[in-house]
Amino acid sequence: MASAMIRGASCVFDVAGAGPPLVLIHSIGLSTREGWRAQVPVLARSLTVVTYDIRGLGRSAKGTEPLGVATFARDLFALMDHLELPRAALMGVSLGGFIAQAAAIANPGRVTALVLASTACRISAGNTGARAERNARIREGGMAVAAGPQLESHFSSIFRGAHPEVMDWYRAHYCANDPEAYIAIMEDLGRFDSRAALGALGCPTLVVAGAEDSGAVAGRMPLESARELCRAIPAARLEIIEGAHHYPHIERARAFNRAVTAFLAGLGPGAP
Repeated sequence: MASAMIRGASCVFDVAGAGPPLVLIHSIGLSTREGWRAQVPVLARSLTVVTYDIRGLGRSAKGTEPLGVATFARDLFALMDHLELPRAALMGVSLGGFIAQAAAIANPGRVTALVLASTACRISAGNTGARAERNARIREGGMAVAAGPQLESHFSSIFRGAHPEVMDWYRAHYCANDPEAYIAIMEDLGRFDSRAALGALGCPTLVVAGAEDSGAVAGRMPLESARELCRAIPAARLEIIEGAHHYPHIERARAFNRAVTAFLAGLGPGAP
């Protein structure tokens, strides 16, 4: 683990492997770079893999900037500058996918490819009430009041039963979130809408979705958001991970890794 001052806040990060650079961007619920622990050993065989904790999450400091996608995208480029990476491929899950989109839109010349997992170009306005109600409960009772529903919606009952150690690990990270930081980020995500800008993206893009994801980010029905992203991004294709819910990189790690490595390998020599 290493750390650096990134735009006024301490940022914790790891670098593994050698080769073309790939930056992995985690979710809000699993608020740590450690969520990629099933991917880093595989991807680092041929790539320089960067993982980091987003500002205000995990072990990275909150700083004074507003907590939201725009701030996080600027932080990402500042971290790349610190690591002397002019360009990189980006892979983000959930919140990380929003950040990856925003970064590619803001500075497409620095993004060689995108992997967007369990994410969306917008969250349906129909989720506003449920989000506000959950945020109110978290503000009153802390992160633990939402942990149970989070586990139930993000992982299948079969996976939860077979992997109690993963559930304990996830719950610990979820409950460690600062409630006010979590709420600020969730409210910012409710305002995110990249639809008007995605058509200008020219980089190869893989959209990955769990076939059983029923969370707010998935859309009003499973795969709705993933298909909307694929329609909006000219060079995008969709990979559906059967049996997976919101976290296919955890619940179906082998299938997820196969899809991602095949996509990145298909970009050609010197890629991603």
